[in-house]
Amino acid sequence: MKLQRGKRNIFILIDIELDANEDELMESLLEFEEVKEAHIISGQYDILAVAEIDLHGKTIFSTVQELSRDLVGKVRRISGIRDTNTIVPYATVTR
Repeated sequence: MKLQRGKRNIFILIDIELDANEDELMESLLEFEEVKEAHIISGQYDILAVAEIDLHGKTIFSTVQELSRDLVGKVRRISGIRDTNTIVPYATVTR
């Protein structure tokens, strides 16, 4: 296993309006350069978006602030999205 440095995944859980089209929303999410994947999921949230950000030379805290202000702000402006919850891993290992 190796510790990931530099580019990191951010997970955005998205709650959508009852009459929203999930496929259209996922296509809209993929229009953002940072969003690499979008998944329809079960549970409290409807869609999981996986975004990739570059942490080189940045602290996690300042990156979360930037993400909230920029990407999550853009995501929340998409018609049909009711709420979001962003998960920022502090450390990631992969094999």
